[in-house]
Amino acid sequence: MRRQDFLNNFGGYYLMLEKKLMTTFNYVELSTSNFSTFSNEYALLIQSIGAELDSFFKLYCSFDFNERKNISHYANVILANEPDIVNIELNILSKQLSIKPFESWSLNHPAQSLVWWQSYDNIKHSRTANFTDSSLKNTLYILGALYILESKYLVKIVDVSCEPDIPDEESHLFRFKNPINQVNSMRNIFMFPR
Repeated sequence: MRRQDFLNNFGGYYLMLEKKLMTTFNYVELSTSNFSTFSNEYALLIQSIGAELDSFFKLYCSFDFNERKNISHYANVILANEPDIVNIELNILSKQLSIKPFESWSLNHPAQSLVWWQSYDNIKHSRTANFTDSSLKNTLYILGALYILESKYLVKIVDVSCEPDIPDEESHLFRFKNPINQVNSMRNIFMFPR
C-alpha cells in the first residue's frame, strides 16, 4: 500500500472518528473524573472505532480481509513482533493526561486483558445489557489504540527519503509521548511539504 492510498482509505476516516469524539467534549469534559460517563454516543463511537480497528488489525497483521480472525490472532502476531507496543504512551493534547491503550495486553487472555476491547465486544453483542461499557474512557482508549496502529503502519510503509511518515493532517487529540521513530520526533522542528 502506498502512503496516499493509506491516507485516502484510513487516515481520513480516523480523523472523522476523532472529530466525533472531540465533539462530545462540549458536553462531557475530558477528565479522569468523567471517564465512567456513558452514553449512546459513546456506544456508537466504540462500535464504529472497534469495527475499523478490527479491519485494521487484519491489514496490520497481513491477514486476508475475508479470513475470520479475532483478537487472539492479532495479539499473537503483534505481541510476537512488537512487544514494545504495551509501553507506547499517548499524551492527550491540551490536557495533563496520558494513556497506554495496549499496556495490559497479554497473550494469555488477549480479549480480556484489553478492557476497551472487551467493552467493544460486549456492546457489539448486547448493547443494552452492557450499556455502562459505553464510557468515555473506553472510547478514548479504543481510539488511541487505532491511532497507535495507524501511525506505526504509516511508518512501515513509507520511504522516508521521499515521503513524510506523518499524515497530511495530524491528530488534534493525541501525540506520542516518545516518538515512534526519529523522523516523527522531528515533526515540530521541520514540517514536511504537504
